[in-house]
Amino acid sequence: MIFPEPAVTSDATSSRPALLGRATEADWPEVAALLARCGLPREGAREHLADFVILRDGGHLAACGAVERYADAVLLRSVAVDATRRAQGCGRAVTQALLRRAIEDGVQAAYLRTTDAADYWALSGFRAIEVEHVPERVRASVEFQGACPAGATTMRLDLAPGLLVRPALRSDMPAVLEIYNHEVRHSTSTYQYAERTLEEQVAQWELKRSDGHGFFVAETLDGRIAGYASYGVFRPREGWRFTCEHSVYLHPDWRGRGVGKLLMAPVMAHARRRGFHVMVGVVDAANEASVKLHRALGFDVAGVVKEGGYKFDRWLDVAFLQARL
Repeated sequence: MIFPEPAVTSDATSSRPALLGRATEADWPEVAALLARCGLPREGAREHLADFVILRDGGHLAACGAVERYADAVLLRSVAVDATRRAQGCGRAVTQALLRRAIEDGVQAAYLRTTDAADYWALSGFRAIEVEHVPERVRASVEFQGACPAGATTMRLDLAPGLLVRPALRSDMPAVLEIYNHEVRHSTSTYQYAERTLEEQVAQWELKRSDGHGFFVAETLDGRIAGYASYGVFRPREGWRFTCEHSVYLHPDWRGRGVGKLLMAPVMAHARRRGFHVMVGVVDAANEASVKLHRALGFDVAGVVKEGGYKFDRWLDVAFLQARL
């Protein structure tokens, strides 16, 4: 079972505990007590204690989490955050450490089950799946065989690309700018002609942050940005306040590797948590890969504006896609 950490925002400004490391036998009494306080089962946890990551703050156990390894898959479990340290990024720090370790070990997918925190886990790229799509060896675990209620949501994160999803930081903006300006110069994924400046890119990030809208990046373990996604209001009038519009852009080297789906999961979940009802994507109608991606995520083509755009000396049809959140 996974314990939710509420009120996670799209930035990473919260203070973090200083000590992040592996659990030892000496840590078990505190780990067991934290799991109990969070209402999480201890059954099967101690035998995986070597796979636990813990966060300490001044000697106090602030958070913990573990993975169970099953060949090329892991089951994320027992992620718990002390009540005094919730909404401070502790759960995210533990989760990122566990996923980073899994990627380094060559794991291809991570699974989890949760009763009421699906959108929270989507912020890290997890997507809901049917339980029958989970490998049998994972389903045979204690976590699947009674620790979680039958109605729990099953989720999967694709680790094969070797990427971690996180909220964007100001320091990411030069890499984000490079990705966006490549599209300005070479594609019709944006109808902008002039390249954006770094100051303009930082201002856009600051606006998303101040408005409480999500801005996420997909990052390699060595810190390279493979793509980014964000969203904002669709139209400024009050009657449009429950509709938002998203953007997703990938580095050319990372196309066709599932990064778009990885980034759309947190964007859609973040918007849903903010109370948006509909998300809109505005896409070059000739961009079949983008249309296919959106359809796979539950978007439908709401309409096409014939010759609504103009770039590279030709008229472009514009498709409006929408998904109810």
